Amino acid sequence: MIEYRYLQPEDAEQAAEIHIEGQPGTVLTRLGRPFLAELYRAVCCSEWGEGIGAFDNGRLVAQTAMAVSSAKFFTEFKRKYLWRVAGPVSMAVLKNPSILNDVVKGWSYADQTHSPEREGDVIFLGVTHEYLRHGIAPEIVRHMFGWAESIGLTSANFMVEKGNRPMRWMISRLNELHVAHEFEAYGRVMLFYKIPIAANVADARLPQGRPYTPAHCYTTTNGTGRYS
Repeated sequence: MIEYRYLQPEDAEQAAEIHIEGQPGTVLTRLGRPFLAELYRAVCCSEWGEGIGAFDNGRLVAQTAMAVSSAKFFTEFKRKYLWRVAGPVSMAVLKNPSILNDVVKGWSYADQTHSPEREGDVIFLGVTHEYLRHGIAPEIVRHMFGWAESIGLTSANFMVEKGNRPMRWMISRLNELHVAHEFEAYGRVMLFYKIPIAANVADARLPQGRPYTPAHCYTTTNGTGRYS
């Protein structure tokens, strides 16, 4: 039986493997496994990120990572975590200098998404090859929506490679989505979908377990209509 629960820092290595398998050749993958493992540890440890995994008998077979605020998450990641993998990343760039241009573009991701407060960005969603076409991806999205509603997010924003037809088909089945814009990130042409949480919570679920670090929760303050 597949269990859907919050990722923990010890799941970061397996999460990195799923990322590498799901996005071979992209700039994040080319930066190397140590970089990706550190990224997913940061997702678990930051209040501006959250990860949800699908586990089969304790083995991580699918995962999604979401930034509550891309601007705040990636700023924190560069300041607190990136130095830990500076060596392996530098070696990857030296071996393939063409990565550098894509890295520079990738760091402007938050600026390109234009996601305001209370809109979360999906950093990655992937399923291992042997578990594809088992309904796991739509199920993990339902758990993502349940979590997103619980912390007060209004939208889940998906950056999808334009040529990724299976992912685009899955997203097309969600309610009230629209393509906000198209741009280039991580060396690929991307479509940026915005999907309202409220329109997709009828069958949403909460992940099992507890987050390693609870994500920032948006709440109204004193009826002013402002959010904290």
